[in-house]
Amino acid sequence: VYASQTRHTGGIVWEVLIGVVYVVAGGYLLWNPILGLAALTLALAIYLLVEGVLEFVLWYQLRPAPGSGALLFDGVITLILAVLIWRAWPVGAPWILGMLVGISILVSGTARLMISLAAHRVVNALA
Repeated sequence: VYASQTRHTGGIVWEVLIGVVYVVAGGYLLWNPILGLAALTLALAIYLLVEGVLEFVLWYQLRPAPGSGALLFDGVITLILAVLIWRAWPVGAPWILGMLVGISILVSGTARLMISLAAHRVVNALA
């Protein structure tokens, strides 16, 4: 339905393809919940690995900025979590999703908060 509301042809094609991917993935998870859990856990490990690398790249670009150390900390923790998931996969799939994702979100949120506070202090110092 959303795809039909898109104004250009390229948008319709991509929205329909994304819809098909969602239907296939959802069906797979419904018919194979244990395999789906293992697949989601592996996807999470890959996601955290990519996120950790991108955090390092962002830290490298923002090193001189106040609070950039929080990005480095977040990147290190995220890479550690990715390795922990990879090493425990697939046996640890049931507990990994809740525990390590919660840790990752907590650390990422804290890092973002520290960066925001550092930027706020810089803006206040300039004013």
